[in-house]
Amino acid sequence: MPSIKKEIAGSATVYTMRNTKGNELKVSDLGARVVSMRFRDKNFKNQSLLKDDASNVFVDGGADFSKITWQAEETLEGMKFSAAVGGKSATVTYSLSNDNEISIKYEASGIEDISTEMNFAMPDVDFRACQKGAAWEKLDVAKTYPITQPAEVEMELGMFGYDPGCPIDYLDAGLKNAANIFCAAMEIDLIVYATQNEVHAQSVDGGFSIKTSGSNAANGKIKAQTVYMIKNRK
Repeated sequence: MPSIKKEIAGSATVYTMRNTKGNELKVSDLGARVVSMRFRDKNFKNQSLLKDDASNVFVDGGADFSKITWQAEETLEGMKFSAAVGGKSATVTYSLSNDNEISIKYEASGIEDISTEMNFAMPDVDFRACQKGAAWEKLDVAKTYPITQPAEVEMELGMFGYDPGCPIDYLDAGLKNAANIFCAAMEIDLIVYATQNEVHAQSVDGGFSIKTSGSNAANGKIKAQTVYMIKNRK
């Protein structure tokens, strides 16, 4: 579990999660958003990986949940945010491991879709998508690219810092490798794993955006997870 520091930022409360390597993830109770991600590169220089408008959580495609203050709770995994609007409820849990894995787990009830969007400020990236049954494919990041049926990953002890006593049970999530991004300027690899069958990657000014969504219209209940693994090139 990372250390967690709480601070007031205007009308919101921001929680800073820090691991033993000095890397930080800041999340806010306003919209249950990520507001910053700080990572030390191989030269121990702090790098800001996210754009100013870092992330969004959308429930049924609307902005209602993104404009309200969610109830915050510190857990063994990290920070958990909960909210309910008009008979719809959702929870989002952010975790930061000592292996620099940022996990976003979300659950919802009474809705058809919940999605998370992360906007990265990493220039000149080599962006590749891994699809089930296909080799790595270089993406044209000038347009939206749906990554459908991401390649399966065989989970083993040691992956994602998993051990039998770890509170974050990645083995239960059925994670699939969705995208690999290498930023030569920072010499950082960003590997995206997700339980969802569709991940959208899109070029944005000065970086790129990754959006994952989970839906289950049959019973209106959703449970999904996305993991961003950050590694330095040696």
